[in-house]
Amino acid sequence: MRAKYLGLDLPSPIIVSSSPYTSNVKSVEQCAASGAGAVVLKSIFEEQILHHAAALDTVSDSAYGDAEVYLQRYLGEDYKAGFLRLVQEARSKTELPVIASINCVVDKGDWIEYATAMADAGASALELNIFIQSTDIHAQARELELNYAEIVGRVAGAVKIPVSVKLPMRLTNVFALSSALLGHGARGVVFFNRFFEPDVDVERMTFVESSPYSEPTELRNVLRMVAICSAVLPQLDLSVSTGVHDGEAAVKALLCGAEAVQVCTAIHREGIRSHCRNERVHRPLVRAAGFRFAR
Repeated sequence: MRAKYLGLDLPSPIIVSSSPYTSNVKSVEQCAASGAGAVVLKSIFEEQILHHAAALDTVSDSAYGDAEVYLQRYLGEDYKAGFLRLVQEARSKTELPVIASINCVVDKGDWIEYATAMADAGASALELNIFIQSTDIHAQARELELNYAEIVGRVAGAVKIPVSVKLPMRLTNVFALSSALLGHGARGVVFFNRFFEPDVDVERMTFVESSPYSEPTELRNVLRMVAICSAVLPQLDLSVSTGVHDGEAAVKALLCGAEAVQVCTAIHREGIRSHCRNERVHRPLVRAAGFRFAR
């Protein structure tokens, strides 16, 4: 079953989402061989560069006041070069659409620099990971969400490839925001992103990392959002990225209006081949192809 997402022709609606399974060329080749329709490469995080540079500057005894700026630039170029090589090699060694994933510092990040570099390297499309967690009690929801649209407008105006946005789960009005993103040049949105969620170790009385993986029960809320969004904003291409653990879940997402689904947890638990090429996954997809709701 073929699909079309962000204007790209996909051999399958199953996309391997940004994860360790798309972090190197060998893994991308395995995704292609296993029947994936596209890959979203592991995200490039500007914040990692800034954090690493700040840590090195702290332990450095350099007398130069701009040492941290130099470290940011040096580390940033080296870090970015690795991702650009991955884009180039993934495109040259497979026929899959390759979507580059970018996560920059929200207010002053180098969104355009990273986006144009990925586009020039040959990325088929971009997926922007934007997350604004304000602690300002005076900040209004509308003001915060418009920051998403501003970032998208800047990026979409700087590149010629399709731009999508991976949205966080908790938004005041996901449909109003999606409409604003569309108006600023976004071609699609992804429901939803998963960010670091802490847990508490009651024995040690400290914060610890919780499981980064989704559960099948999370799909229900996503289906509701996708169904409504596909009805009120049919111009947007939609992808489901939470709770898709088997072929039936993928069919549900497609029937609700998604163009594609993104999988990671299912691959982690069952393996890339068992999920992307398994008949239990593809048979319901093929069966549902003739019954998909008209957009």
